[in-house]
Amino acid sequence: MRAEGTPNSNASVGLVAIDDELFEHIRQALSAEAVLPASAVGFDEGVDHLVRMMPNVALVGIDGDQSAAVAFAKEIRMEAPGLTLIAVARSRDADIILTAMRVGFEEFVVLPDDADQLRSAVGKAASRNLQDTGNAMVVTVVGSKGGVGTTLLSAHLAAELAGIHRVLCMDLDFAKGDLAALMDVNASETIAELLPRAAQVDERMLSGHTLVHGSKVHLLCQPDDLDRIEDFNADDVFNIINAAAQGYQYIIVDAGSDINDRNDVSVRVADHVLLVTTPDVVSVRDAHRTFKSLLSRGVDRQHIHLVVNRMPRQPYLTAEQIEANLGAKVVGIIPDDIRRVDQAVNEGKLLRELHPRAEVVLEIGRLVGLLSDDADLSESAATSRKSNSIFSRLFSN
Repeated sequence: MRAEGTPNSNASVGLVAIDDELFEHIRQALSAEAVLPASAVGFDEGVDHLVRMMPNVALVGIDGDQSAAVAFAKEIRMEAPGLTLIAVARSRDADIILTAMRVGFEEFVVLPDDADQLRSAVGKAASRNLQDTGNAMVVTVVGSKGGVGTTLLSAHLAAELAGIHRVLCMDLDFAKGDLAALMDVNASETIAELLPRAAQVDERMLSGHTLVHGSKVHLLCQPDDLDRIEDFNADDVFNIINAAAQGYQYIIVDAGSDINDRNDVSVRVADHVLLVTTPDVVSVRDAHRTFKSLLSRGVDRQHIHLVVNRMPRQPYLTAEQIEANLGAKVVGIIPDDIRRVDQAVNEGKLLRELHPRAEVVLEIGRLVGLLSDDADLSESAATSRKSNSIFSRLFSN
């Protein structure tokens, strides 16, 4: 599991109500310790920005509108309780410092005088995030659009791994959530019961809400009635994934095709993101859009890998064309086998139970092998190829 927001052990920093002068002091102080954004945002958009960005640290200017700073701190504390808040000012004022501490700021620094204190506080925040994450490998499966097979692939990847590893398959598709139905289990305990208590979730509490499938895969499912899920945020999802990372070797996340500000933490902490598409123009076009969305959410390009599902013998788009246009390696090509897949889904069984030697099962097995070997998941040489086909025009925007 990757430490969220710290791809190189440097802290990621959000800036709120920081003017140009303070920004320059911050840049000089943290040039080697942190990843800084290009600019700051105001209090009016600060909460939404930080919840979406999920940095390790938020530096908040408190010299100007102090009442706005206080209101902001109270709101962000509710939305992102794990975020480190540091108040930044040009001068010391005992009353302002006391107020800042009361509303949740962990540090109060005056710049440029307290540059060393700022570096220390930011470094501690980065270390805390790294220490809090578990050792599990997180593989998040994302669909270019609905119906491309993320749930089927997630379940079968988990089942292949469960023979020799402790594996959790987690359903984070809050729009559909079909894992329980696919695995033919009655999900009496679900993620709906965990989310309201996410800040307190530990390995033991998590285990009380998982089911153990006959394949030895542990399942954390969505409820049948999705309306049972109350309001939650990215921190809640992170806490559940983090608790799982303490007790499992692999976490396979079915994120569906709707990556949003509440569940995108599952792609940002993932060691591998499998972007699933089918070999048709609409699906691949949507894969291009999803790929760009993943990059904009801070996912490293090298962690995104393409899987082409339902590949016919004579596809309209070949794997090489898809690779060249999306700029990512196709690590798996799963053949079209609608008859066997439909049989397995309708009988509530895994494909390997019914057809252990089918090519679709063997290809999923090969994909499992790649997940344990980073060298084979390196970016394809196809990323540097130029395509002059008509398909290149589809992905130029």
